Amino acid sequence: MLDPTSEYSSIIGRDQRETCKGKPQPSSEPIAVICTPASPAEEKTMAISQYDSPGYLPDFAGIPGQAAAWSAAVSAWFDGNIELAQQKLKAGERAQFYNQLTTTPSGPVFDQAFVWNGLPGTYRNRYGRLATFPLADQMLPLTQRMDGPGSYYVGPQWESLYYRPNDEYCEWHVDRNADGKIQRVTFTSEPPEYWQALHGDTLQDADGNWSLTFPGDPGLLLDLYHEMVSPDVQLADLICQEDLVDLSTGTPQVIYPRGAYNPYNRWNTTDGIVHLTHPANSLSAEINLGAMATVLRVATDGTPITDPDALICAAQYGGVNRSSDPTIGSCVNELAALGFAVTLRNPVGLSMNHIDLAGFTTPHGEPVPPEYFRVIRGDATLGLIERAVFEVPPEEGYVVGDIAIGGVPISYGGQIAEHITVNFVGMAAAPGSFSNTPVPPQASCCQSVQEGGWLRYAPAGEPCYPGFEPAFAYAGPVPVQLLTAAPTPTRQGRHKTRVV
Repeated sequence: MLDPTSEYSSIIGRDQRETCKGKPQPSSEPIAVICTPASPAEEKTMAISQYDSPGYLPDFAGIPGQAAAWSAAVSAWFDGNIELAQQKLKAGERAQFYNQLTTTPSGPVFDQAFVWNGLPGTYRNRYGRLATFPLADQMLPLTQRMDGPGSYYVGPQWESLYYRPNDEYCEWHVDRNADGKIQRVTFTSEPPEYWQALHGDTLQDADGNWSLTFPGDPGLLLDLYHEMVSPDVQLADLICQEDLVDLSTGTPQVIYPRGAYNPYNRWNTTDGIVHLTHPANSLSAEINLGAMATVLRVATDGTPITDPDALICAAQYGGVNRSSDPTIGSCVNELAALGFAVTLRNPVGLSMNHIDLAGFTTPHGEPVPPEYFRVIRGDATLGLIERAVFEVPPEEGYVVGDIAIGGVPISYGGQIAEHITVNFVGMAAAPGSFSNTPVPPQASCCQSVQEGGWLRYAPAGEPCYPGFEPAFAYAGPVPVQLLTAAPTPTRQGRHKTRVV
């Protein structure tokens, strides 16, 4: 169980699944994820009047009604997902997820930070760390999933629309010089909904209704693209010129209507980067994950499900091979098991917390100055970095590709992303005020026979795919074989030293 007074409550990685007390132990690879609870000194009573923009981004300030519309949208996503969590519970029980605009818990509130590094766990678990570096720099069409067979969207339109296979809420774009060396890597954690709202689009609520409206300012949207990507961007480049329709079901579904902002425009994909593009890297999905993770789960034999991977397999609330989703879900679920009311801290959003430059060296063998990692948007002092650039000042006479990490030259953006901590903060209040009944799994997972760390969802009770076998299918308690005690050593006489 979570100990809210410990400095670190648990370290959760593919090879480390035990709850640890004290500081993280050294590992041969970077630790993937850490749940870091607040100390008692960081207790607070939290009341807010509105939900702010991610990282306190300032762009809404000059648009009348925009900040209020954003707050209303975030509040609606909370309310809708609270209702979805409520539907999982027994009659008479209350969801443990709450909306800060409508609920103020009694007593102090604890911040609970969840962190992991930016290298895609989905690729790392399937192909290994070294193979992940080149793969993570290559964009994929939306007709090709990075986490297995299938398509995010179906139809010829999606074959020429691309996303970055960076599924840890931290994406990057690499710029190279004429020699092919990396000159600049730009990172972002900004959600696509923020930019859709900035354009003035109508977004869906948690029930799929197109009900969330925004005043928007397309001119400001264009100005920001000029500032962040290129002066050559035209407003028409950013807009859907026709309905973008998904044909994956029997009924065609309009995902982005004609005239709406196109998150997969070329200036945000092949020719630049402004915000997140992976279909799962969205703010609304993050809120859904937080809500669903407050629902306790129990195996068919009555055993509580607490292992991070087993838990996400049972609840199906995110990407099972990612570092982020199993971490967030497990940490939130631990708080729920202790009876806490749980929510997400304002401003709601994912962000980069910091970069660890230990081991980064210049061509002269000197440590890389922290100024090479420039925060462009967000608040670095609060660990809410939304946009940053890693680049060597021109006067230094070398480029990023000449820098080494642990003696290995930087050839891919993922080598840097591996040292970026991505940050997500939950809040917990009123411990012991809930005792909801755990519910059975709604899904299960199968693991690859050849790649044991690679998991795929399967409907609960259904057989595994060819080449896969059931994961976490424990037949029962594992018997412990007691070791025979070692014989008592024969008493030896004292050693006598001969004097010569």
